[in-house]
Amino acid sequence: MVQGIENLSRIAGRVVARRAHPTLTDYDVLRVALESASPVEGKADLLGVQVGKEIDVAVRRALIPPGGASARLECRAKRTPDGAMCEPHPDAGDFSLR
Repeated sequence: MVQGIENLSRIAGRVVARRAHPTLTDYDVLRVALESASPVEGKADLLGVQVGKEIDVAVRRALIPPGGASARLECRAKRTPDGAMCEPHPDAGDFSLR
């Protein structure tokens, strides 16, 4: 068994698509054109190498306002075996979808 690296990045990008998460019923997957990624202090930045690409980001559905497509996503996210995932219960100022 391989242990995952504790990681967290502050990411921002434009949402280009949205779909239901295939296994997590309370989540959607946002396809994001990643514009920036920066490390969070004390954590590895495993998403920075994806800047300039489109990536799938799992987001808790309760955080997504109606009409989330073509919006700008800013959040703290970690890389998981299934892709990126925003923090499920972000602190004020650590999540924006507008």
